[in-house]
Amino acid sequence: MKTYFRLITSSLLVAFTIFTAASASPIDGSPSAQKSFAAVMYPAAATSKVWLHLEKFKLTDKINVELYDERGKQLFSETLPQKAGKRNTYRQQFDLSGIPDGKYTFRLSSGNQTEEVTFNLTTPTVVQQTATRFVTMK
Repeated sequence: MKTYFRLITSSLLVAFTIFTAASASPIDGSPSAQKSFAAVMYPAAATSKVWLHLEKFKLTDKINVELYDERGKQLFSETLPQKAGKRNTYRQQFDLSGIPDGKYTFRLSSGNQTEEVTFNLTTPTVVQQTATRFVTMK
């Protein structure tokens, strides 16, 4: 079961990274030409946790990070300052173990740029199987 979960998690991580990298490249090759930031979200090694990485292209822009449930209720909100350190990056791990199963959306916005990352949070069901025994005879 652990191997299956890790395989699914790794597959989702690779797919999301490729999708985000493809959508973050502007046509003229200059990241600051169209976008204020690029974002990547992927599952953490610990269960029920995700990492969010942001890189700011425009130092003067503030970035809003919000988490919504499927009903539109805001569960988390933070405004990142204009200057986020020497590398202009933001890295945060979110613990989702305290919220119920469902569909959630991270909404990232800055100026005219808004990106949404939607994901499903589910608890796998454990199916108990009875032991099967075979009898062989010569």
